[in-house]
Parts: sequence; structure tokens; C-alpha cells
Amino acid sequence: MNASVTRKSNIRVTFLAYRDWALKAIEKLSKSCAIEVLDIIKTEEEYKTKVISYPDGYVDCIVLLGWSWLIKDDTLLRFLCVGMHPSDLPKFRGGSPIQHQIIAGLDRTKISLMNISLDGIDVGDIWLKEDWDLSGSTMNAILSDLSSSSFRLLKNFFENYKNLRPEKQDLSRGTYFKRRKPENSKFTWEQFSEMKLKDIYNLIRALEDPYPNIYVEDKEGNKLAFKEVAYIPKEI
Repeated sequence: MNASVTRKSNIRVTFLAYRDWALKAIEKLSKSCAIEVLDIIKTEEEYKTKVISYPDGYVDCIVLLGWSWLIKDDTLLRFLCVGMHPSDLPKFRGGSPIQHQIIAGLDRTKISLMNISLDGIDVGDIWLKEDWDLSGSTMNAILSDLSSSSFRLLKNFFENYKNLRPEKQDLSRGTYFKRRKPENSKFTWEQFSEMKLKDIYNLIRALEDPYPNIYVEDKEGNKLAFKEVAYIPKEI
């Protein structure tokens, strides 16, 4: 079982985060909540050399925010470890949840704060959820909204943790997707011709930088990558 949060006014927190949107949310949190930020861990190597050596009781909560690496069982057993997953769990568990939701046509969704579990990826009990807007026309706008939603989610958690109790996920009602690979971004004109314009729009904006862009390739191996896209609906 995960350790419990120590009940005190200032919660000692270590963040595992390296993405710009996550670091912005943490900066805002540190100025808005009664938390003491012990460390912001940005690499797997730093986690292995620093967090794993924490003595028992050193930190009250470890928060994973946009983290890409697995956490050791020993860490999960000794500390409360929670993570933000950018979907309305148990839907869109697994890899590339941002991309899969946009490609599926979702404009609105939720982000979920869950316990990091020994039982598997994205299956832990849920503490809280927060609304998230996926309708932005650029990935920068979508990630900016993700930063704001993450701030609200974690602020709510830290301010109300004494009264919160996590709830189990009903995994039978969920979905699971594999992480997209760069080769999944290769498309053909024939594939595009079979898609609706709105679906093409969602596909391209879901894979704008920093993700592997959608591209087509000619017989010589030249690539045409789609970096930005705009969808202009017909005026009624």
C-alpha cells in the first residue's frame, strides 16, 4: 500500500517533472499553496541518484507531472506517489493520451490525479479530476490549458487533502492505448482522401511540435511534414 500523507500545515513535496507546461504549473503552485517544494527532479538519472536514497519520512508526497519513466517499487511502498494523467480515467489509459483524445475528436475532457500503483500503469485510485480544454488550434494552446488545469487540480488536492479519499477505478469501463511511435505519423494521400476535413485537422494539430509531425513521403524518400493547420468551417 502507498504511504499516507503526513497531516501538517506545510506538505513537503517532491515533483518529478521536466516539461515546460509542468514546470510552469509547479512554479505557480509553489506561490499559491502551503507546500514546501523539496526537489524538482527532471531526469530519470536524477531520480535514481536522489529520490531513491530519500530516508523514510523525508517527503510527504511525490508528484509525477508529465513524467515519462517508471517509478521503483521501493519508492511506491515508502511514500505517497501521485500522478496526473491527462485523460478522464479510466478512459485513454496508457501512452500518448493527448494525441489519442484529439484524434478521437474530443474537444473537452478531464485530467485525473491518481495514486501511482504497483498493479500497473494508470490503474491507481483517483483522488480528483479537473476539466481540460482540448479545442485549442495549436499544441501550444492545448499544453497551456493543460498547465492551467494541472495547477487547479493540484491546488485543490493540497488545500483539501485532509478531507479527500481516493476512489477505485472501474477499469471495465475504460480504454487503453499504446504510445504512438514516430513511424505512426507517416500517412499517404490516399489515407487523407478517405478522411473528413475535421478529422485531418485533428490529426495534424494532435501531432504538432514537440510531437512527431504527420508527414507524407514520395518515392525518393523526400518528406512533407505538416507543422501547423487551420480549420475554417463553412459560414452558415
